[in-house]
Amino acid sequence: MTDHTLYLLRHGETEFNVEGRYQGQRDSALTDRGRDQARAHGALLKTLIAEPESWRVVASPLGRTMATARIVCAELGLPEDAIETDARLKEIAFGEWEGSTPAEIQARHPEAWAARCADRWHHVRPGGESFALLAARIGAYLRDVLGNTIVVGHGGAGRVLRGLYGRLSEDQIVTLEEPQDAIHRLAQGTITRIDHGEGG
Repeated sequence: MTDHTLYLLRHGETEFNVEGRYQGQRDSALTDRGRDQARAHGALLKTLIAEPESWRVVASPLGRTMATARIVCAELGLPEDAIETDARLKEIAFGEWEGSTPAEIQARHPEAWAARCADRWHHVRPGGESFALLAARIGAYLRDVLGNTIVVGHGGAGRVLRGLYGRLSEDQIVTLEEPQDAIHRLAQGTITRIDHGEGG
């Protein structure tokens, strides 16, 4: 979809991540571990990119991604105003489920939860989105990529971005991992996971 190289990373761990709560487009602060993960993202990128100033840094405008992007930029020696935002990179909207755990949702909305389990790609969360809707806006972003870019995003949205780039099936995309301790390089049609500490 793009001839450019993308380094895709997920925001650092948040309080909701620790509690096992769906975040969606609602925000939760980075934990100390999350800030350490963001610093590790930046340190790893410093070993991978010779001239960071020649790269774009594009982030979802949500608080946890912006906080991560600011830490990454500091590690790369880039100013905060180097960060661009693109609303298409926002996490999938979980609507009424945001802030709840899977167990809480199953107890309160058993029929909707069953529908979600039966068709994870097309099920629209109450008041939110489906992965199919998310894929439409992520696909639009990928078609518009200009230049080599560091993308600071989310778990679900990152899965879809990698899946679309790699031309994976819907079932494959929804089961992809969502690491907070690794970066994915998307280049020449190939996706490579690079864990913190690997470099090169």
